[in-house]
Amino acid sequence: MIAAGLAKRYAKALEAAAAEADALEAVGTELERVATLWHQDPAMAAFFGNPGILLRDKAETLKSLSQRMALAPLVARFLDLLLSRRRMQALPAMARLYRDLMNKRLGRIQAAVTTAVPLAPDLQEGLRRQLAQVLGGTVFLEPRVDPAILGGIVVQVDSTVYDGSLRTQLKQLRERLLRE
Repeated sequence: MIAAGLAKRYAKALEAAAAEADALEAVGTELERVATLWHQDPAMAAFFGNPGILLRDKAETLKSLSQRMALAPLVARFLDLLLSRRRMQALPAMARLYRDLMNKRLGRIQAAVTTAVPLAPDLQEGLRRQLAQVLGGTVFLEPRVDPAILGGIVVQVDSTVYDGSLRTQLKQLRERLLRE
């Protein structure tokens, strides 16, 4: 597996090329399709990661895959580059990094929202609007349900966590009582 920094450089290069071609969304969608296939078919990852298989055979398989998936030339060339540089194993990480870079360029903010019970659509929309106002961008919610938080809400944006869960409040109260 290649280092995270190297994977990020590849993702940045693809993001810059896609922006120049005015194809950020299309490239992102296609890259996600390939990464999803990678996750769903472990044999594919094993095939491209197997050093015993000739590069020529891998290239033919990749070309066939690109044609069957009707991938844009930019994405197909990117995959060819990864194959020739023996970096295919990092494709899923590069797809995630690309999505993050694309969202940043487009002013999108991904927020993971965890609640004890599913939020009603009108509450989700209200929360999305409030977060957009506070964070200054277009917010996309990723709702999650975790009964262990008991109540309240936990919002994670990048590496920042806003924890307003009942579980955390009870834990803090307990710690305060134990100190006194």
